[in-house]
Amino acid sequence: MALPLVWLADALRSVGLAVVETDGWRERTASSGPQPAPVGVLEHHTATPASYENPAPSVQLCIDGRPDLAGPLCHAVIGFDGTVHVIAAGRANHAGEAKASGPNPGGDGNTLYVGFEWDYQGVDQGPSPEQYSAALKATRAVLEHLGRPADAARGHKETSVTGKIDPGHVDMDRFRADLGNKDQEDQMNPEQDAILRRLEHELLGPRGPNGEIQGWHTEVGPRTIVAMLVDLVNTVIAKGQAPEIPPQTGAGDPEAIKKAFQALPPDQAAPLLAELVRIQQDRQLTPEQYAERAQQ
Repeated sequence: MALPLVWLADALRSVGLAVVETDGWRERTASSGPQPAPVGVLEHHTATPASYENPAPSVQLCIDGRPDLAGPLCHAVIGFDGTVHVIAAGRANHAGEAKASGPNPGGDGNTLYVGFEWDYQGVDQGPSPEQYSAALKATRAVLEHLGRPADAARGHKETSVTGKIDPGHVDMDRFRADLGNKDQEDQMNPEQDAILRRLEHELLGPRGPNGEIQGWHTEVGPRTIVAMLVDLVNTVIAKGQAPEIPPQTGAGDPEAIKKAFQALPPDQAAPLLAELVRIQQDRQLTPEQYAERAQQ
């Protein structure tokens, strides 16, 4: 008998996702309980550092399982590059006991949800723009197949009875709002969508465990790009070259930043922006540094 989610790969491909079908996924299932009869999609992170060079390091783990939990551990792994690796068409041990969340009832989460693991570390590392975009498309495709609303997409941190935090750095309310913006998303090709999400990431920094804006870690504490622009502009102000921007206003007011830059001569504004880019590049962690932090 065919397992209940054998339609999954085709549904994901139908929305333009790059899909890898792992060997044997159509027959792969856990033996820990009933087969899925999903009413929603549950989002997770793998807690493994990932990168564009190694975008899906957890695929085999999700197939085989861990010493304390038999595989499969999800139905699909969404790589850091946005590629979706389909893992299982049957039951997956990804959710455990679930409390009621949104329109979805409580109970056996492995029966109630299709489980997506986003392959990233989740504490020091958030999802990539390509990964976030792919998760939106994949989740929307499954919900449409199931005939369920956007609110049926939940994070493990919303259903867990044991205090799970995944998916880290993802605001699930915003994720569900983005699920509803299909018409706007359809006006952009995948490359444009990824560029926009990358720009947001560069401007605001990695988000906090609950999706909150927290800026980049600097020697003077968490700072967004806008706040750093205020600092740099006010450095020029101190030399009497431009009207001052009130720090509290400027930190959250792009128009104030724009006016300050317009007040600067071009030969002063350009080096200011170049210095900002240099500071940001110096702060970026390499995949090796992410891995080192995760082991500490």
